[in-house]
Amino acid sequence: MLISLKSFFHNFRIYPLRGLLTVLTITIGVATLIISTSLNMDITKALSQNSAEQGHPIAIANGVLNDNGEIQLAAQSEFASDVTTLLENGYENLSDVTVVSDAWMRSILMIGETSYQIRSMIQTNETYDDLMDLEIISGDFFSKEDIDDREEVVVISSLSASLLYGSPEAAIGQIARLYTKSGLTAYTIIGVFKDVSELERTTYGVGDFIFPIGAGLPPGVKFNPVQFGAVIMGRLVNDSILKAESRIRALLEQEYGEDIALSVWEGSASGPATLLDEGRDSVRRFSLAVNILGVIILVISSIGIFSIMLVEVLNRTREIGLRRAMGTTKAGIRRFFMLQASYYSLMGSVLGTGLAFFTYSTIGNYLIPLFDNSGLRTENLNLSVPGGAAVLIAVGAALVFGVLFGFFPAMSASRTPIAECIREDAV
Repeated sequence: MLISLKSFFHNFRIYPLRGLLTVLTITIGVATLIISTSLNMDITKALSQNSAEQGHPIAIANGVLNDNGEIQLAAQSEFASDVTTLLENGYENLSDVTVVSDAWMRSILMIGETSYQIRSMIQTNETYDDLMDLEIISGDFFSKEDIDDREEVVVISSLSASLLYGSPEAAIGQIARLYTKSGLTAYTIIGVFKDVSELERTTYGVGDFIFPIGAGLPPGVKFNPVQFGAVIMGRLVNDSILKAESRIRALLEQEYGEDIALSVWEGSASGPATLLDEGRDSVRRFSLAVNILGVIILVISSIGIFSIMLVEVLNRTREIGLRRAMGTTKAGIRRFFMLQASYYSLMGSVLGTGLAFFTYSTIGNYLIPLFDNSGLRTENLNLSVPGGAAVLIAVGAALVFGVLFGFFPAMSASRTPIAECIREDAV
């Protein structure tokens, strides 16, 4: 080993540019593979933790999703009004079950003589703020008593409050008049919630104006929201959508019969969250592309090792013959040259690991915002240093490729007859 190490440094001094370029490409390949693999592991882990620890909202409807991802509800709902209680009590991984309707009124708001087009509004019940993890920054969310008494109240987003009334605090107690099926109805603003991200708003259908379910109906009138186009929503924890659908179907079939139409999806009351799925797919594609790039760079650098070792074998043909004549075995010759090849990989791996540790946090903080549409929560990420598993994978790959491409020249050197080695050099 000591002889091969001395030979490696001797060769490096004779051909410094060639050696530096080979080590540089290995360094870049190892660093790229470490960073991409570690980011991929961190992002996958963060997405899994988000789903496992905090869960995500899902929608449940008595209907079917068509090819365009639009829900077609049953003409006459088979679900009773206590279906939310049935689901929450019967399925331990489903919580904050509520009903949501987003198609009950025209979105025209009157303030004085001025009319405004509201971006989005929904009707729901008192658990919706827990389901969507809404932060009430002024006032309160409406209660079950408000729903039962058909109180004409509304909770609005902080953006709406600031645009319409100047601030969230100033909006409390103001009257918002909206056009409904029964005409112009006045609603008192009782709460303001902190704006959610654009991803959450578009994915889960969080409205700018949130009304109690049944708003506009006379007090005392009993009705089943799902009979009027409402969709059930709840927070799913520690389960996949497919498993959740299976559990929910079993519960509902036991209660309502085996012929019910059922659809379960992650998204809003209107349909699945295509933006979220596209975002997660983009994370997977990006990770795969960068990992492939790192492997390609390692292969190219290993080809450089192959060329260096091939020239080394040709330049040391006589020495190989003399070593063989003095008793060195074929295995010893192969080991001599393969060790030299592995030194290039080892040097590049050490430098590449250092480069990855030095740049990981900067590159990670730059790339993570590109994955906002995946639902990734940055607080679940550890971008301080690359993971140990990623380092082992990248360094292992570099060493394997280096030894593999160094094997062929080493094999050629060991198979050359002793007499031919000495004769070719003499000639």
